[in-house]
Amino acid sequence: MLKNREQRVMAFLFLAPAFVLFTAIVAVPSVVAFLYSLQRWDGLGDAEWVGLANFRRLFYQRELFLEAFRHNVFLMVVPGLITLVIALFFAALLHGRIRGARVFRVAFFFPNVISAVAISLLWVLIYSTTDFGVLNSVLRWLGYEPVAFLESSKLIYSLVPMMVWCRVGFFMILFLAAMQNIPESLYEAARIDGASGRQSFFNVTLPLIRDVFTAGVVFMVIGGLKIFDTIWVMENQRPKPESHVIATLMYEKVFKEYNIGYGSAIAVLLFVIVVAATLITLRLMKGERLEY
Repeated sequence: MLKNREQRVMAFLFLAPAFVLFTAIVAVPSVVAFLYSLQRWDGLGDAEWVGLANFRRLFYQRELFLEAFRHNVFLMVVPGLITLVIALFFAALLHGRIRGARVFRVAFFFPNVISAVAISLLWVLIYSTTDFGVLNSVLRWLGYEPVAFLESSKLIYSLVPMMVWCRVGFFMILFLAAMQNIPESLYEAARIDGASGRQSFFNVTLPLIRDVFTAGVVFMVIGGLKIFDTIWVMENQRPKPESHVIATLMYEKVFKEYNIGYGSAIAVLLFVIVVAATLITLRLMKGERLEY
């Protein structure tokens, strides 16, 4: 009895700091944001309680929100699928103990240690139509006209290679760590049964890293729905309807138009979408857990 009591006390002591931080940084601001979404407030004067009026306004004036949501879905699906495929491919190569594996790990993971703002500025230079623009300089050298990759109408599509470049390293390391936990005896058994490298990958590796792969898909879904800083920087803090995502639309309503209630309503809806998308992804990816 005394031992169980000590264990509960130790568990409480370990969980208490995380619980306090979560409550102060996540739970309380979330509740406050929901309360703001039920009010009309410019951030300076007195707030006016309007109930669900902000959500009704969001519904009746939904064209801009739906356009931003479509951009989020595109940035969630297209770069996500490409990233996951490339990350799996390189993780499988490195798992095969190719020469220079450590160098490749560092090289692929390097973009993850750079801030999103710095990466955005780097790709602004890559996409620039001036003489400093690397990509357009290559196009000129090949005899083609420069392309305005940073135009609002093209920006969402231009983000695809940048997002893939940024994320492949993280997911490669994630999948590689899972692959390295698979017992070598399972691969030996597959080789004895006559399985090729491709068959071993699809019948041994993928099923046994299913849980980690599911976590990777969830990260990709959340990242695609919450993207903000990249577009904000590349649009010079002035996104247009052709380049808006939900987070930039929310920020603009709150900090430029000083419509705290309407912006908070967008934030609440974004939260609901992220939670729903995460639960749906986990449901779709649910499968029999394999033990080894």
